[in-house]
Amino acid sequence: MIRLQDVTKVYEGGTVAARDVNLDIQRGEFVFLVGPSGSGKSTLIRLMLRQEPITRGTIWVAGKDITALPNWKVPYLRRSIGTVFQDFKLLPNKTVAENIAFTLEVLGRPRSVVKPQVEQVLDLVGLDGKADRYPRQLSGGEQQRVSVARAFVNRPPILLADEPTGNLDPATSVGIMKLLDRINRTGTTIVMATHDHAIVDAMQRRVVAVENGAVVRDDATGRYETTMQQVIDAGSTSIPGDQPTGAPPEPSVEAAEKTEESIGSESPNVESEGEQK
Repeated sequence: MIRLQDVTKVYEGGTVAARDVNLDIQRGEFVFLVGPSGSGKSTLIRLMLRQEPITRGTIWVAGKDITALPNWKVPYLRRSIGTVFQDFKLLPNKTVAENIAFTLEVLGRPRSVVKPQVEQVLDLVGLDGKADRYPRQLSGGEQQRVSVARAFVNRPPILLADEPTGNLDPATSVGIMKLLDRINRTGTTIVMATHDHAIVDAMQRRVVAVENGAVVRDDATGRYETTMQQVIDAGSTSIPGDQPTGAPPEPSVEAAEKTEESIGSESPNVESEGEQK
């Protein structure tokens, strides 16, 4: 579904944001990109979207070599990729329903298709009673739900999320993660950049750790930080938990357990398009 081969990104001035990255993401996976600020995880998201050119290497998305894609074809590529960002990026002069419908209207979908699809996705994200409200009338968590609905309304095979819970409180973040988990269970591949320890530890999905632009760890069902057993298995002599000054503290076991219980406590049934048919 997504493959990065020997990908390097060097910005003007010599800053290396991605360094010889090799990564294979299969259809239907949920992958966390983790690492401190400036590690390069958000750069990888932008490269997958072709928002920026790579310095060298190759990236395939949905079977297409996007590094060789002509600029005029990039908008067509992005139609098959849903995106969710930390700052929501909603259109302030449009209602909730209009923000979501805009995605389908750009694709040329008829009104007879747009209206029921918008209603369906609003129900999915729990905002069916707020279709006529404007972004300024919503909480941060509700705005992010609109952002997720907009990203998913076209049923894209891939959804890329860059710090989607970065501006949200812990309880609201859990709600967004439940929503992304439900979407992933319909078959959508999700790649999410985050620095939220508790959510990553609770979800127990694939974790790709990035430091100084390089992939330093890739665990099929990992945690944000390397555990002692992982260190032993890898034959490393480093001690997990050592953090540079200014790094965020590792969450308590109790906090991670509470987050895990919250995410797992509700799993409303969301059928895929195939199941609905």
